[in-house]
Amino acid sequence: MPIKLKVARTAEELDDVFRLRYDVYVSERNKFSEKRATNDGRIVDHFDVLPEVANVVAYDGDTAIASFRVNRDSSVGLAPEKYFDFSGERAKIAKLDEEGCALIVSCSMLAIRKQWRHQRNVIFALFKKVTAVMRGWGATHVFGAASAETFSLYGRLGVEAIAKDCWIESVGDRLVPVVGRFEKVFAWAFGAEDPLTKNFWLDNSCVEFETLLLSPGEVIFHENDEAEYAYSIEKGGVSISRQGPGQKDLVIAQLCKGTLFGELAMFDDERRTATATATMNTQIIAIKRKQMLDIVHQDSDKMDQLLCHFSQRLRQADHVALVQQFAPQTSRVSYALEQLWRSAKAQEEYPATRTLKIGAEQIAKRAQVRESEVRRILEVRRASGGLDYGDDTVRFFRAPSSDDFVSANGAQ
Repeated sequence: MPIKLKVARTAEELDDVFRLRYDVYVSERNKFSEKRATNDGRIVDHFDVLPEVANVVAYDGDTAIASFRVNRDSSVGLAPEKYFDFSGERAKIAKLDEEGCALIVSCSMLAIRKQWRHQRNVIFALFKKVTAVMRGWGATHVFGAASAETFSLYGRLGVEAIAKDCWIESVGDRLVPVVGRFEKVFAWAFGAEDPLTKNFWLDNSCVEFETLLLSPGEVIFHENDEAEYAYSIEKGGVSISRQGPGQKDLVIAQLCKGTLFGELAMFDDERRTATATATMNTQIIAIKRKQMLDIVHQDSDKMDQLLCHFSQRLRQADHVALVQQFAPQTSRVSYALEQLWRSAKAQEEYPATRTLKIGAEQIAKRAQVRESEVRRILEVRRASGGLDYGDDTVRFFRAPSSDDFVSANGAQ
């Protein structure tokens, strides 16, 4: 079951958030002692009912596993100001704000169930979604009150402590007041990405879209399912397959980062014609049918983006068909490696090096060849210095090309 992240909007989703806080802070961590006495199974305060508040929540199936609250500045202040005096920081911001454009926001009530507390992909996706909310509001500065236990996590976001940690009796924890410029927080979450320059379905800063985290082998949708969402791959890979003769799954496409899929059913109202399965740890953006239709109907530029996508997809489909029908096994593997390289994650210290969690068996399924052939080609490319690999990892040192294979074969 994929992990789903979204902004809580319904009464049921908000109740899930409030109950999650109680489970994490009171039941698991023995914090908020006065809330334990009420025994109502929820933690709620007046910052939850202000107009400009958003709670990002992550679900594993029907269970809320993590949440994080963000508030926009208001006349009653921000949540961290319940515990610390930020007036000095407000004065500094006001002094530099000549155009009156500063907007302070706060993050609070970070709650993650114990079982998921060390899953970095969940934590990062949660922070990224909260950052997207702040970006949508036009935030310039961020206030917070971090637990001393988790302060190092906040430090990576580009925020700084403005005083030493102190014991807050009502919370039952040592808290640290933190402040940061939003541009630093955004850079940590999104890096060099600029969502405004991308196709709209890749706008991972859009708070209206949901985010799904999938493990290898998890199914996104099955053949003949009703279609409710279109999807785009933020990172990882997805296999598209159909059931052939003898109930055998036939892989018809291997999708990588940046690909939009499942979108045709948004327009023709038909059931799914294939099954979509994650081939590795994958993060995708989920766009509801109504959102997709509203976007293209209201913005002609985005309609043009979609039409361009359709034309490119038709050309690619022709190329894939030629490779699978007429190319030898070596060419199929080479094509699969090129696609994998495009979706692989570049290493910060060595940008030319890209690493991917995938094994020879999965690559063989992508290329529709024998695993032994994949291992043979990987060995050849390792010998040429193009890559290295292990049981479940491939590390590219440069973009794959046919020259790697030819030169290495010629040297043997």
